[in-house]
Amino acid sequence: MGSTATLAPGKIKITQVNDLTNIATRFPLLSAPVVAINAKHQALGGDAGWLGKATIGHAITPNKKGWYRHYQHGSIYWSQPTGAHEVHGLIRDKWAAMGWENSFLGFPTSDELQGGGNGRLSTFQGGVVYWSPTTGAHEVHGLILEKYKQLGAEKSFLGYPVSDELDLGVNNGRISNFERGQIAWSPALGAATSATSYQPGASTGTPGLKPLGIGGDGAPDVRRRLSCAVHMELTDDETFGSDERASADRQNEAVLTSDLMQDVMVMEKGCGGEMRVELKLIGQAKLNGDVVVQGTALLFEGTSESTSDLDGDLEFTVLVPRDGVISRTVTVWNEDEGGDKGVITMTFSNVAA
Repeated sequence: MGSTATLAPGKIKITQVNDLTNIATRFPLLSAPVVAINAKHQALGGDAGWLGKATIGHAITPNKKGWYRHYQHGSIYWSQPTGAHEVHGLIRDKWAAMGWENSFLGFPTSDELQGGGNGRLSTFQGGVVYWSPTTGAHEVHGLILEKYKQLGAEKSFLGYPVSDELDLGVNNGRISNFERGQIAWSPALGAATSATSYQPGASTGTPGLKPLGIGGDGAPDVRRRLSCAVHMELTDDETFGSDERASADRQNEAVLTSDLMQDVMVMEKGCGGEMRVELKLIGQAKLNGDVVVQGTALLFEGTSESTSDLDGDLEFTVLVPRDGVISRTVTVWNEDEGGDKGVITMTFSNVAA
């Protein structure tokens, strides 16, 4: 009697479906996304609609979390939590440039919608992409998006975004720029918005200032958020033996106005048991949105780090441009004797408040 061979069941890996005949019967687990995508396409007019005919079969997304199908003039994406939605045009291009559904935006949660004026928008799991003829397509997300929506989004005085969300470069801050203002966010102060002293580019056709408030003298009440990160390197010069060294770091944020100087940071550090450096920074916003920072660095040297013997002082000024990030390094020396010194490196950012 001959032996009987047993064949292992085959494994089927499906990444694209072109023949949809009796799809629900042949592949019941695939029916939901395929049927949903087809239904969305038909609701938009089918092959005769503005999306046009399909250019590929139904396919699984690379992250395995959904399905999609491309058409002549756009795409339809489906996932279990979001359902099927179309995305097209420059909004689709922006989403694609960011990494499609693998980006932080995730899957679309709406079809493309009419926005304020001549603009358009599409919502996604992780944010919104806005488009207008004058600004192009830009994303807004997170707590900046929440603040934007609270103000009325693109229908507010801010208008449409003119940038994606940007890294402020200091204190983990973030910022998004809009046609007539900006929204800044930081872990310390949260999200704040301002049109104060914001001067749009020529393309927006809206030159000049838009103050948040008017002071008693009729001038705009300018408010700016100044972030400051300071690093100190101290050297206690020893005539005989090795020099003593110490370092210190500190960060702070302050909301500054145009009416008076305000404290930005006070910092001190001792070194070698004989010297101490003290730093004080104060700032004031200008009407054009720049911030002026005035600093004083004092070096004390004596028989202990708590000595009151002032042996060196330095005064300096730093201009931090509106919406800018700038770094400056200054050195305060022992002017009476020895090579004691404090090297102070400061990084400032000036954004909306």
